[in-house]
Amino acid sequence: MLRFLAFFICACSMVTASRAESGYDATYALTLGPIKVGEMQRTYRVDATGNYRFESEIRATGLASFMRSDELFEVSSGTFRDDYFIPERYTYERKNKRKPRSITTTFDYDSNTIETLYNGDPLTSSLEGQVLDKLVYQAQIMHDLTLGKTSLRYRVTDRGTEKVYEPVIAGNETVETDAGSYQTVKVVRENTDNKKRTIFWCAEELDYLPVKVAHREKNGNETIVVLQTLKQQSAGQ
Repeated sequence: MLRFLAFFICACSMVTASRAESGYDATYALTLGPIKVGEMQRTYRVDATGNYRFESEIRATGLASFMRSDELFEVSSGTFRDDYFIPERYTYERKNKRKPRSITTTFDYDSNTIETLYNGDPLTSSLEGQVLDKLVYQAQIMHDLTLGKTSLRYRVTDRGTEKVYEPVIAGNETVETDAGSYQTVKVVRENTDNKKRTIFWCAEELDYLPVKVAHREKNGNETIVVLQTLKQQSAGQ
């Protein structure tokens, strides 16, 4: 199940605060087709100096937990400064008996290198300009939308390889969730080479927090997460 979720599940100079400058705890229901198969929990914290920690956890629930005890943990930590996230460390841990996966990525700005340990194998790549990890780039999308950006482009490191993500704003939609009804901006990232696609529905009133995310794998299977609960914190907490 968790192989469908690798892409999810994703401003000090601005006068207006954004989600990047305040913490939150969010829970999402995870469905595969018409069946609820798990939950996703996301926690974001940032202190007054801009040090952030972004965590994402996915667990199988209900009948799915008896069939497959999948768990996925991601953590990104670093600094948020001058409208940009500057990641320092990223970890990814997929607990799955059939295909476990472990990734640790360290961003070394002194040597301009990215050091990655992928299932125990070391990988080194160059670090020039802003390069994000696969979790925090989603937070960067949220912040860029608060800035009014309409052209989105991100360089993302993935297992030692740099990729370019260019999501497209595809209009506005109303999304109904357990936490409420939200007017959202629809952001689509599509890989035309292998038919993979990720769609984020980002709620303006929540500083563009995704209230719904849909990910389609190249085999056509689609996984969806929808917001259930949200607890917001003030800036610096």
